[in-house]
Amino acid sequence: MSNREKVFLVGVVSGEGSKEHFAESMDELRKLADTAYCTIIQTFSQALTRPKTATYIGSGKLQEIKRSASVSHVHTLIFNNNLSPSQSRNISDVTGCNVVDRTELILDIFAGHAKTKQAKLQVELAQLEYAYTKLKNKWKHLSRIQGGIGFRGPGETQIEIDRREINKKTTTLKKRIKTIEQVSVTKRNRRKNLISIALVGYTNAGKSTLFNRLTSERRYVADRLFATLDSKTRALRSEMKEKLVVTDTIGFIRKLPHRLVSSFHTTLLEVLEADLLLHVVDVSHPRLYELIYAVDSVLKEIKVETKNILIVFNKIDKVSGNYYKFKKKELMIKYPDSVFISAKNGEGLEKLQAKIEEFVQKSKINTELHIPAELPNLLSFLHKNAEIEVSEFRDTTKTFLVKLKISGQLLEGVKKQIADYKLLKYINK
Repeated sequence: MSNREKVFLVGVVSGEGSKEHFAESMDELRKLADTAYCTIIQTFSQALTRPKTATYIGSGKLQEIKRSASVSHVHTLIFNNNLSPSQSRNISDVTGCNVVDRTELILDIFAGHAKTKQAKLQVELAQLEYAYTKLKNKWKHLSRIQGGIGFRGPGETQIEIDRREINKKTTTLKKRIKTIEQVSVTKRNRRKNLISIALVGYTNAGKSTLFNRLTSERRYVADRLFATLDSKTRALRSEMKEKLVVTDTIGFIRKLPHRLVSSFHTTLLEVLEADLLLHVVDVSHPRLYELIYAVDSVLKEIKVETKNILIVFNKIDKVSGNYYKFKKKELMIKYPDSVFISAKNGEGLEKLQAKIEEFVQKSKINTELHIPAELPNLLSFLHKNAEIEVSEFRDTTKTFLVKLKISGQLLEGVKKQIADYKLLKYINK
């Protein structure tokens, strides 16, 4: 949005969580609102045994918000939790304000940050699917919508939406996304002979800064949630001259809307198919264990359970003294194979590189191959990209017996070339 929208933040602390958790959640909501370019005028909170069925918050608090909104000329309320269609409608009827829940806010941020065609379509699909479950009056005629939180993306299509229209457009979007997915699959297939590494982590953990450090890229970074959405893959430098690629992926968050997880299936496939995950964690965060758990939950949701994962504690430049010494000792006990770095100033990067090289070595396979003499280029390729222990020419079979240590990805490609050659030779007999 060109002009910052004035908003109120609203949250309810109930028996479901402690006040400490509530404060953390509201702080995150403030960051989300800031990322959506909102000006937060006031924050309202209420302690309830359980949220009210009709209006989520109590009638007294609702009237207080109504009066304050009138005085401050605020027209948007952002709630920290998801609301039912009836709750949103009732709150809006009482206050006269646009009501946005947590999922709608996140969807709005994604809509504003999506840059590639694929990401834009995925966000629009997620918004439409969420709109289907929450068809409120504002969605009946989108021509009246001039932007605003919760209506970016599909709101700009200026068409009348009802359930049938949403289904129709959703089907169209899925077809378009599938077409783009096929291109993505082709790109990933080209990288099958490479060892792939994916960066994952809670949003704003410093993944893009680390990506830039590892690849000498200039990927956009900012101290905001979801600063980058689209995944990006680049070659990774290796001292052992291994062919590696690293992918920066979207950040995760607590209660990441399920529809975003499903809509960004293609992007998350980079995580699913990676050989090694670098889980980047903000070591300066006071509740970092919760952030680790939130990321682990999303990984579990997309069925990443047996993946090689290296915990990378980032932002050590933000902590110091006895606190850092104590925290590092505690984390080393819990995560003995982790590394501590500052992607910002480069401290600890050499240890991370060493861990990556160590993984590459462990992933190599000891094997032997019979390379046809007619494939000298393949033999030359192996000498450049594998550790050759023995290479002997066998005159009886007209092949080179090669005993070597090679990565599984390269071995798969080499075996295919040999098999294709033998098949072609058989056909041409």
